[in-house]
Amino acid sequence: MNISEKRQAHELLSFHVRKQWQQISDIDDRLCTYLEHLVFHPEWHNAYEILGAVKFLRLLRTYELDVDTLRDVIYKYEGEWEQTDNGWAHVSGGLRHPGTTGPAYYRLQPFQVFVLASMFLLKAWVNTEAEAGSRMLLRTERHINGIIYDLRRLCTEFTFFTPRKTAKTQLSAFIQFWYFMSGDENAECYCCANASDQAKILFSRTRDLIHQMDPREKRIRFTASQVNWKPNQFRSASLTALSAGGKTKDGLFAQLCSADEYGSAAYVNGASDMGKLVSVVESSMGPRREPMTFISTTAGIITQGPFIDKLAGMKQLLMKELDPDAVHDLSTDRQACLLLEPDEWEQTNEEVLLTSKDVRRKVNPMLGIIVQHSFYEDEIAKARQNPEKMNEVISKLFNVYQTGRVTHWIKSDRIRPLQVAKRITDCQYQDGWQVFVGMDFSQGDDLFAVTYMAVNYTPGESMRGRFFVDTDCWVLEHTMNGSPNRPLYEQWVEQGWLHVCPGEVFDSMHAINRIAEVSGHGVNICAFGYDPAQSVQPINQLKAWLQTLFQSRGDFSPRDLADTIQKMVIPVSQSAMTQNPRIGELEHMILETEPWMEFSANPLWPWCFGNCAVETGNSDLRRIVKGGPLPTHKIDPVHGLLDALYCFDLSEGRIES
Repeated sequence: MNISEKRQAHELLSFHVRKQWQQISDIDDRLCTYLEHLVFHPEWHNAYEILGAVKFLRLLRTYELDVDTLRDVIYKYEGEWEQTDNGWAHVSGGLRHPGTTGPAYYRLQPFQVFVLASMFLLKAWVNTEAEAGSRMLLRTERHINGIIYDLRRLCTEFTFFTPRKTAKTQLSAFIQFWYFMSGDENAECYCCANASDQAKILFSRTRDLIHQMDPREKRIRFTASQVNWKPNQFRSASLTALSAGGKTKDGLFAQLCSADEYGSAAYVNGASDMGKLVSVVESSMGPRREPMTFISTTAGIITQGPFIDKLAGMKQLLMKELDPDAVHDLSTDRQACLLLEPDEWEQTNEEVLLTSKDVRRKVNPMLGIIVQHSFYEDEIAKARQNPEKMNEVISKLFNVYQTGRVTHWIKSDRIRPLQVAKRITDCQYQDGWQVFVGMDFSQGDDLFAVTYMAVNYTPGESMRGRFFVDTDCWVLEHTMNGSPNRPLYEQWVEQGWLHVCPGEVFDSMHAINRIAEVSGHGVNICAFGYDPAQSVQPINQLKAWLQTLFQSRGDFSPRDLADTIQKMVIPVSQSAMTQNPRIGELEHMILETEPWMEFSANPLWPWCFGNCAVETGNSDLRRIVKGGPLPTHKIDPVHGLLDALYCFDLSEGRIES
């Protein structure tokens, strides 16, 4: 979803909040507060959260309301409160939790009221497929056009996608508690998780709530993984902790499936144990009038999983709210959600995630209540020193999937001390320097980079500074004028580090002419590496220049000339198989106590390295990727360096031609 679509969603929400204000006010003041906050502070809410509210208001206009049940649910959770001069004070009822200064009563926040309203407020007339007169009517049923319809709770699946420190487990435990105490006469509730330890965390929290109802355990029996309740001969209830990968679960009759940390479930050979568990439990719900699947999870660090697919589907459903001609049906209206994450254009921009207080508010509505900015700042400070920790912070505190095991790489501050006042033209052949060139072409919005790696060493000597790297980069004038990086680009153009190409398409002759200029300064270029994608024209121009150069020298026969050019101009695959060894080499050269590699003073070097991340795929092979969104984060000179290093390794016999 882009910015303009978010703006459209916000305008739609604002319109309907105004029209339905009285209806909302009659339900709960905190529901008003939540929706009002979405309207007046859209910068603190992501686009899909706003669309979730748009959908909720549409459902209010479409289905029956059961305000009494919602109020009963809220009362069972928090009891009765009154506002005093010192704030809200608990009066009676409700559940307790272990507070910092002793037992305390729960008090719902506006976003939690929205969750409960989405689950319990709305009801729909459901076709039972039984003909009128075929049986006695239940008190909730009626005849419509000769068919028996039953008034049932609309929501049968709620997805709560949220980072840590949002009281997720607390709310999940209450949902289980409510269905256990107030569900069907033979309610079966299942707490499902990827591992038994995880399942027991939520199970034990729910068990503590249930225990408050029968502290002497007269009618409730507790075991390590199950709670059973039989208040009389007509009613019973059970709560069971289940973990993925256990023995097949047969004979279930579930009313509630609570899937905890579903986002950490991964596909293995196309299947997921957690996905199978949830499917088994849900398939047992068929006869239930009002079943519920409650998914509460935080983003994970996985490549593919069942929740990732579900999340994509939820977002597609929400996008339909922007289409005035969209057709909605009962099956999709039964699915509700609250998705707390940064907006999509923020998710790959690390600096925005780590520094923006608006993003923190966007992902965590408990900010300032149970968690403070200082907590985020402390965790971020630790993560900046540890790439693995950074992945955890981004996924767990900012709720952004780190798919493909993306890790941060060589930081800017490791490059700056290696920069020296030297250019590639200082690396003369007569002084023993050999140069390998990597060319990263662009068709428009990226940089056009020509990277030079000069090598000069003798076996047995110190390797410090034996590799020197320089780069020439070009940007289209059209791209620069519309780029968020324009202030940086203009500064570097003025300093002579970045060149501007007129028009909307690169003329690769700018790069060829610069290479010719460098070669004319006594620089011995041994090979050119390039990405074969979108490179036909620049490579043909390069080969034409080489042919003209060698012909002018008269050093080769026509056949030898063609063969030499073919061996000098080398296509380099951008696959992880090719990049992985080069990534390791660069780490060795740069991160040594006495680094082997030096860089020119071009400010693009630390900037581009800082924009790089490493993605680990199958077989633990690594490749370089952008660590930020496409419009802002550029890594083209680094890609060129990997191509130049490949050519060097090929010349050294480290890889086969």
